[in-house]
Parts: sequence; C-alpha cells; structure tokens
Amino acid sequence: MTYKSRFYLPVPALLCSLIILITAMTAGCGEEEKFNKEKAAILEELKQAQVIRIPDGLKGDELDRAISTFGKQHKDSLSAIDLKLKALGEKYGKTDGKFAKETEDIRKTLKQDHIEWMKAAVAPKIKGDPVMGVGIGCRWEEIEEILGEPIEKKQTDVLKEFKYSGLVFNEIRDRGENDGKPLPPSYGPDAYYMTGTGYKTGCGVQIGMTKAEVLALYKGKLSSIDDHTDPKFILMKYDPTPDHAHAYNQFLQLTDGKLTRLIVAKH
Repeated sequence: MTYKSRFYLPVPALLCSLIILITAMTAGCGEEEKFNKEKAAILEELKQAQVIRIPDGLKGDELDRAISTFGKQHKDSLSAIDLKLKALGEKYGKTDGKFAKETEDIRKTLKQDHIEWMKAAVAPKIKGDPVMGVGIGCRWEEIEEILGEPIEKKQTDVLKEFKYSGLVFNEIRDRGENDGKPLPPSYGPDAYYMTGTGYKTGCGVQIGMTKAEVLALYKGKLSSIDDHTDPKFILMKYDPTPDHAHAYNQFLQLTDGKLTRLIVAKH
C-alpha cells in the first residue's frame, strides 16, 4: 500500500511552479539592472552639477553676479536631477519598494548640496565670525537661500530685518550718514544677534559656553579685546587674517559667566 502526502504535487505541477519562480527571479534581476543603469546616468549628471564653481579671485559686484549666475545654474541642475530621480523611483517602485527608497535617499541630499554650495560661494564676502555659513557681507537673498525663510520679516524706510528663532539679522538704514540724500538699495544686514542655542558660528561658538571656552575658540583670531571694563560685556575686534587688516566688531554678553548673546555688527 502506498500513501500520498496531502501536499504532494504531481511532477508537471511542481515543474510549473519552479518555472514561475525562476521567471519571476529573472524578471526581478532584469528590472534591477535597468534601474541601476538609469540611476547611474542620473548620478553622472549629479557629478557634473557638483563641479559647478565660482571662478577664483572675484570680488564685489563681479562676485555677486557670479554667485547669482552660477548659483541658479547649480540649483536648476539639482532640480532637474530631483525630478528625474522622482520619476525613476515611481517607475521601478511598483516592482520593488527598494528602488523607490534608493531614489528618495539620494533626493534628500540635493537640497543640502545646494546649501553647502551657497555657503562656499559667499564665504569670501563675510566680515566677522559667520553663523551657520552666513553673516555680514551676504545679500538678503543669500541668507534666505541658506537659512530658509525667516519666521518674520520687517521693512521700513530706515530698517530691514530677518528674524529666525534665536537669530536676528538687521540693517539700520539711516544713521545720519546720508545727510538727507536718497538711501541706496538695501544690500544686506550690517549686524546679527545670536541668542538661540541651536546655532554655531564658524569658529564653533555657541550660546551657553563659558567665557574661557569662547576665548579659546577665538585665540589668534582677534586684533583686540576688552574683557575687563565690564565682566558681563566683552568687546572684541575679530579678524583671523595674519595682518588683522579687516577687523570687525563683535560683542559677547555673559550671564552668570556663560554666553547669552553674541552680536556681530558694523557699528
């Protein structure tokens, strides 16, 4: 007497199941190969976007024009790449979710890529210690592109201001220097005030640091310092260049021995 398992499949049925499995695996491999080929072409475009650079040695209006021109080129290139990655993920994501995830992971880096590009572009213009890659010398539009839209904007005949949480940039536009003449167009801030704990300057200064910690970070980068007249208020001139030919005003306000406000200002 012979017994048949309830799970027994006749040979033809088993063979069909194997053929279906192999076909599915082969199709999956084919899709992955096509996905990788298309992704590689897009990543090559990304490499080309990443070599867009500002020419060396530019200053003043020439540098501003170059940042505007090449910055737009860089941003537009990344936007086009983003759209292609989105379409690629949607196309192959129906086959396997891992394809959509791969494209999404790359897309998440593109915005920060442009921010870092902008930081490098504006760095030569900045006076004083920058904060989060921006500072005095930047145009308003450059600050907004790097830091994002402010939570509040103010503009009057004599004041322009961008306010972020714990960080304010402003320009007092009439200090009497114009003698009643028409004011020139607003270029950018002439001061910033940092009070929030979520920010860091180019030298690494953060709110909450002790006086000793702050001065250690500024060692060799100051042309002068007054930290004895008022123990709660330190005045310094910041200039990391060897000849200190470009000193810029900075003020540290201390509460209970810790930094509570950093001011970088023209005046």
